[in-house]
Amino acid sequence: MAVYHGKAGKVDFSGAISSVLNWAMTTIGDIAESHGMGSTWKTFVAGFQDSSATVEAVAYTESTTKAGTNAALKLYIDASNYFSINTAVCVEQTETVNMNDIGRISYSFVADDVDVWSYH
Repeated sequence: MAVYHGKAGKVDFSGAISSVLNWAMTTIGDIAESHGMGSTWKTFVAGFQDSSATVEAVAYTESTTKAGTNAALKLYIDASNYFSINTAVCVEQTETVNMNDIGRISYSFVADDVDVWSYH
């Protein structure tokens, strides 16, 4: 994959999230550890897959609550290439205000699908 710059990124969660400052996607493969009494070696078995994403954007007074909703989530790296998952749940929405900065809003998502992230 070619190098890309964040300035072309954007996020779509049942409609575009405006003024995105950054996004991050994390995928995790749980590992189950097993060993018996008297064993000298551990055995590791691949377990469940888990994924999450966070998005930070500029907060506006007309911001709508996304917490508790689910929809397709697309994380764009440029105008046409993106990572997507069929169903994500917004589990947290946080608005912050700092006296030396603009208001910001953060969203946290978890995957709610047997599908894994796909790249388009």
